[in-house]
This record gives sequence, structure tokens and C-alpha cells, in this order.
Amino acid sequence: MSDQNLNDKIINLRRMAAEHFQKAAWNQLLALDNFRENNFEVAERFAQLSFDDQMNAVEYAELADAESILLLELELIKES
Repeated sequence: MSDQNLNDKIINLRRMAAEHFQKAAWNQLLALDNFRENNFEVAERFAQLSFDDQMNAVEYAELADAESILLLELELIKES
């Protein structure tokens, strides 16, 4: 796999992480709004969605980090 393909993969993983963090923040705001309105069941559902999105975001970020490490290792091998 070429370095450009790996770079593209890392960028895509980071983009996915960012999108999930953004969704998590939005769902958290919706949870807070519903909590304020005493819609506790709806607030709980949005809080759960926020948590799920945050966990997905962390997973994508960790995958991107792992791919970055692999790319650096490949570059070191090429240089030696």
C-alpha cells in the first residue's frame, strides 16, 4: 500500500472521529435541552446517543493513531 493511500486512510479515520465527536456534542446539547424541559426519557436517550458517538469517535481516533504509527514505522524501514 502506498504512503498516499495510508495518508488518505488516516485522514478519513480522523474525519470520522471528528464527525462522531460533533454528533456527540450535538446530542449532548439535545439531552441538556430535554432535561431542562423535564423530558427525562428523551434526555436519557440523547445522552446515550452522545455517549455512543463519543465512544465511536475515540475508536476512530485510536485507529488513526495506530495507522499513523504504522506509517512512521514504514518510513523508518524505507530509510534504513
